[in-house]
Amino acid sequence: MTVVQPLHILTPLVPSPELSRRNGVNIWLKLENIQPSGSFKIRGLGHISQKAVQQHGKQANLVCSSGGNAGLAVAYAGRQLGVKATIVLPTTTSEFMRKKIEAEGAFVVVEGEAWDEADKRARAIVAADPHAVYMPPFDHADVWKGNSTMIPEIKAQLGGIVPDAIVCSVGGGGLINGIILGLQEAGWSNVPVLALETNGANSFQQSFDAGKLVTLPKITSIATTLGAKTVSAKTFELSQVHPVVPHVIEDAEAVNACYQFLSDHRFLVEPSCGAALAAAYTPGLFAKTYPHLNKNSNIVMIVCGGSNINFDILEQFKNQFGVGSV
Repeated sequence: MTVVQPLHILTPLVPSPELSRRNGVNIWLKLENIQPSGSFKIRGLGHISQKAVQQHGKQANLVCSSGGNAGLAVAYAGRQLGVKATIVLPTTTSEFMRKKIEAEGAFVVVEGEAWDEADKRARAIVAADPHAVYMPPFDHADVWKGNSTMIPEIKAQLGGIVPDAIVCSVGGGGLINGIILGLQEAGWSNVPVLALETNGANSFQQSFDAGKLVTLPKITSIATTLGAKTVSAKTFELSQVHPVVPHVIEDAEAVNACYQFLSDHRFLVEPSCGAALAAAYTPGLFAKTYPHLNKNSNIVMIVCGGSNINFDILEQFKNQFGVGSV
């Protein structure tokens, strides 16, 4: 039997002395920002893309709706697998990101103000093309399965240490679903997850607090790649059986975390990733959320990455929010 190599890479798990000192606990960084497509997205979408090509052959047209990073992952997967990719982006996705996706050889369609509208167009394209295969950006078991692969990596890299918490950003829910399913499979069902969103893209937190799925009227956060107006039903379901704490920050805090992280670790990430990192740059947040933590505790932060950033965009955010210094 031929073993199919995944399109993602095994990423480093590195200690952060600076963030550890700031927070009085051991902080570990899972560097998904160095994945080939620039984010964790290639884990799940690489997996589902490979399955699609195995099933449909080289005539397949991989169609994905995306705020940006999922589309870039599918475009990368399409190029690697030698098949066509069509990516539907909302108008809020930057021209910078659109050009990155086009540079991977994908055909780009722009539709709607948020991901939800772009997704309707993607489904219409699939309905009209017999070779088109719908690539769900976050809400599919194969995507969660692919994303879950980071957990056995973390378990092996920690060498017997059980983390006291995992910290991640939440958009549509594909990342947190994969993390929780991976934790359950790894025998870490009691490891809690701190789930960060920006205000204006906080569909998970609102759903969690309401005890039912809530749809936001619109996305108002600058963290556009977190911009799903409704989080996946699976995310809400898992949050009812796994220890999860949602936390919402402001856009300025996410941008500030991007600046601080660049200074501390020399990695440039977008505000969607900065949302999770902001947990480590918010004094007292870990202690308030998990009072039992001490200097021997271990927290793993998922540096989910994101390619919708460069120095010009970061400078625009600096001017907009009056934060950061590089």
